[in-house]
Amino acid sequence: MIMIETISRNRYAPAGSDAVNLYSNEMEGGSHLTIGQLVIAVSMRSAAAYEAQSVIKMNSMTADSDVLEQAAEYMEEIVNGNGNWAVIKPFLTDKLGVDEEDLPDAIDTYKKRMEAIDAMKVKVDALTQSQQTDMIDMQTLVNRRDTAYSASSNIVRSLGKAMDGTARNFVG
Repeated sequence: MIMIETISRNRYAPAGSDAVNLYSNEMEGGSHLTIGQLVIAVSMRSAAAYEAQSVIKMNSMTADSDVLEQAAEYMEEIVNGNGNWAVIKPFLTDKLGVDEEDLPDAIDTYKKRMEAIDAMKVKVDALTQSQQTDMIDMQTLVNRRDTAYSASSNIVRSLGKAMDGTARNFVG
């Protein structure tokens, strides 16, 4: 494990993460990080930061999906004329974000039900589009995380080959 300390010079860090610098307090065999160790540390911290952002994004997307699912159920109830407007209307204003002025007082006629549906459609479409954008953002975060892990893995592989080559030179 690489122990790090934060100093004002030689700081390296991915956005939103703690700094990794060129100095370490408890490294085996010395008190400084090698460039390979530094790159690995920064890559791993970067990957961890992307992973944390992915979790936050996934939780947000799950909450939005739950709202969309509930909106679809309520939309069906409104269309069929069997929805409890006293329950549905607060959901539409509080959770879906429909302006109360855009909603009818009741859904007892076809015209009023269609007014409610039209008001819902605008917000559902906006939330669906936001979900699509979030999905693209999520894929970008996952790709960046994978790239950071690959960079770290490639450095470890390269360092291993270099150490193997050096060891063979001493033996042979």
